[in-house]
Amino acid sequence: MLLHRLILKLAGGVALTAVMLALFPSTASAIPLYARQTGQGCVSCHLGGMYPQLTSYGRLFKLTGYTMGTRPDLSDLEVQKDAPPISIWLQSGRQYYTNVPNGSGAAPGSAMNVQAVSLFAGGKITDNIGAFLQWTGANSGGGFNSSVDNSEVRYADRIMQADSDLIYGFYINNHPTVSDVWNSTVNWSGNFMGFFNGGTAPVQAPFLDSYSPGSSVGAGAYLYKDNTWYAEAGVYKSITHGAGSVYLTSGSSGTTLIDPSPYYRFAYTKESGPHSFELGLHGMVSYAHNATAASGGVSDWGGTINTYRDAGIDGQYQYNLDPHYFAVHGRFVHESASIAADQIGVTSSNPSNTLNETYFDASYVYRAKYGAMLIYKAVTGSADPTLYATNTVSGSPDWKSWTPEIFWTPWSNVRVGYQYIIYTQMAGATGTIPGQALSPHDFNTSMLYASFIY
Repeated sequence: MLLHRLILKLAGGVALTAVMLALFPSTASAIPLYARQTGQGCVSCHLGGMYPQLTSYGRLFKLTGYTMGTRPDLSDLEVQKDAPPISIWLQSGRQYYTNVPNGSGAAPGSAMNVQAVSLFAGGKITDNIGAFLQWTGANSGGGFNSSVDNSEVRYADRIMQADSDLIYGFYINNHPTVSDVWNSTVNWSGNFMGFFNGGTAPVQAPFLDSYSPGSSVGAGAYLYKDNTWYAEAGVYKSITHGAGSVYLTSGSSGTTLIDPSPYYRFAYTKESGPHSFELGLHGMVSYAHNATAASGGVSDWGGTINTYRDAGIDGQYQYNLDPHYFAVHGRFVHESASIAADQIGVTSSNPSNTLNETYFDASYVYRAKYGAMLIYKAVTGSADPTLYATNTVSGSPDWKSWTPEIFWTPWSNVRVGYQYIIYTQMAGATGTIPGQALSPHDFNTSMLYASFIY
């Protein structure tokens, strides 16, 4: 019966997709704005067409500032390739939760309807300047929220000689790791199909992972030498405060403000035929103000500062040759936090804490149509009964989860899939969590989704 209901709910999403396809045919010139700019199909930039995972060509496109290809001629829009540099992404999904966030009863599943919409703009501005701009509105948590997320403007140039190849550039974006081209850091890892109404599990994450996109503005520079050595450095800072803050999402309350905070990335890469490999280091030192009076979207710059030192190692392997596409990504991040005062909405028992995050994903796509992914996440850290109050006895932040997923891409701009998050540890417990009548499995969540991008 459950499968029957899932099929019926999905039918509505597929019907909507069919209408959209009738209006916007899926040809090489009818996929998102960068495809129209370059004349390339989805699989040229994205592994097996599985966004956001970038291929070697996709990484080069981003590193050279989104400038490859030709600019649209907006003075005469007679041909489809000269359409304005705008794309739209619609996502619908049906989530099934076991519990509400505090675990005090069954949570209703969401309706199978359009729950998120993203608008993209950008592409080539000049021969050296390009942009990736994203606005997202989501019907989540019982209300509508919107934000300018994952947005970036780049200046890039390339110096090629007989025995050397140097790409260098500068960027302004609104979140650390937006600049990532290997999908091995937090912003672009996984399948990018999140739970629209938010996960109900009380899981912890390093500050670099949990700091919301759009909450700051950063500027940085990077070098990529001989398709082998990569170096990047940037600085991020919250730019204002108050109810009209540009870093706040619509309808949200206050968020943590950061003073100028440095970010870095170094990597070694190697490519051979369809194989590509990356191994690197990344990290950030975040100086975060404690806005204890954060209500109505107002955050306070005053008070003491918490310092979060995140340092990680990351890697990627990719095989890209039709009909088989395969990728593995992983990272380990250690965080050392010096806590000088209460954080927004929470308090802490310890003057310092540590967190260790382990992340791994593996994905396979056949003929750019049929795919599967497995994601593993785990966090361990120092106990803090006040900060991590889910376990009222130990205060452990430790948790683990597995997320298997299958998906089908009948057309290059349509994806239908099912994913299921399985928690094997929560708040340090693998069985009943002390102080609660819940186990990790009580937070398992599943989602059936459909996605259309044009």
